[in-house]
Amino acid sequence: MTDRPVAIAGAGYTTLTRRPQRRPVDLAVEACLQATADAGIDPAFVDGLFLQTHHGDAPDTAAVARRIGINDVNWSCDGGFGVGALARAAQAIDAGECSSVLVCKIMDTVAPVNTPQIDSLTGDVGGDDQFEVPYGLGYTMQRVGFLMRRWMVRYKIRQDQIGWLAVAERRNALLNPRAVFSTPLSVDDYLGSRWIAEPVRLLDCDYPVNGAFAYLLARGDLARSLDPDPVWLLGWAGPAVGDVAPHLRPEEPPESNRIARELYRDTGLSPAHLDVWMLYDGFSFLAMQWMEALGVVEPGGSGEYVEGAERIVHTGEHPLNTHGGQLSEGRLHGAGHILEAFQQVRGTAGARQAARADIAVITSAFPYNGGAAVVGRR
Repeated sequence: MTDRPVAIAGAGYTTLTRRPQRRPVDLAVEACLQATADAGIDPAFVDGLFLQTHHGDAPDTAAVARRIGINDVNWSCDGGFGVGALARAAQAIDAGECSSVLVCKIMDTVAPVNTPQIDSLTGDVGGDDQFEVPYGLGYTMQRVGFLMRRWMVRYKIRQDQIGWLAVAERRNALLNPRAVFSTPLSVDDYLGSRWIAEPVRLLDCDYPVNGAFAYLLARGDLARSLDPDPVWLLGWAGPAVGDVAPHLRPEEPPESNRIARELYRDTGLSPAHLDVWMLYDGFSFLAMQWMEALGVVEPGGSGEYVEGAERIVHTGEHPLNTHGGQLSEGRLHGAGHILEAFQQVRGTAGARQAARADIAVITSAFPYNGGAAVVGRR
């Protein structure tokens, strides 16, 4: 938690495309200008800039700041994603390094992800990959497959139940004009999608896109001057970190999840307080594991809870990923989850607005090494 109140004050979105069509700097400028316009603030008064990219180096901070119209950048950062980036920006505001931060996630999905370290001339494999790649295990999807299978066997989760989560997210996405998917999805469609690394299917994987999403994080007094009832960052735990070897991590029982314990302890909230759930779905089953880790369902209870989809669509008792998540809106490394939580709590989600959205929970990455945050009205 921060000593000073910190709130989300505005959101900005570019169009998401399957293939790259614009330079990262142009995407960042458009999303950031939309976020400042949404917040009702002159960009000249913003003094923090956090640019995050998917591959390679972030755009030059000074170049983006000039084009946005920021006069002075007192704090800047790059790297990180999702809750981790949200927390880092909040800490900068809390420390007095800046009064507001534009956090912008720029996706460029041209380059391959986590490719094995294979020498192009000799074919030799280096690093940790030498113990797996020669035996056919070298990509994230393959490693995640072990993690997914272990969880399914332990709790008797069925593949069709996981399919219902994908169906629910697609139903939500049909109400989101930004989502890259605009056609309905059935459980049969899900079960008919090809294997990537059994039990991981094609429709278990988030959808690569190109574009940028941004939000403005502001100190409490500034946020109130922009909106008398802003969306507050109530607390977070365990900033997200990457993991290239999830299949080697010891299994952690959901009921002992450290991130959830810290989140509830620091905020004074409980699972019963969480109205809408924006749960990381880089792979479909991770959202279900987060449900169990947060204690909003019993360990192993996520399969039954999502079955039929009615409980988790935007009209359900606990709407989940009302924007369509990364499975149907597009892969934004958790930025889409933050912006959707903001829209839901603010009450500006349009056709997909949940009936009750006083408090939203947001998660990033894997439940054992990721991050969770809550935003809401004070």
